[in-house]
Amino acid sequence: MVTGPALTFRLLVAAGCILGPTVLFLGFWRLLGRLREGDLVARLADRGVARQPDVSMGDVLETVTDASGGPRRCERCGVRNRTGASACRRCGRSLE
Repeated sequence: MVTGPALTFRLLVAAGCILGPTVLFLGFWRLLGRLREGDLVARLADRGVARQPDVSMGDVLETVTDASGGPRRCERCGVRNRTGASACRRCGRSLE
């Protein structure tokens, strides 16, 4: 049985192995947040080197609903077409 300083050492090593990666990840996450919100990004955007995307919630929702991949109806004849079809299976009209 391990007792005394050897037990303390083993517990410290175990705690380091368990907590170490978590602390490193959180530190890295905070660093990335600071880089994203830092002055460097603003200066590069002012120069035109990097621009910040102008994405609104409407753009996101439009993309999500367009990419749903569900069956689509033809506007002319109303037939449901298979997912990914580019033309109506009945009348041949483009679904794009």
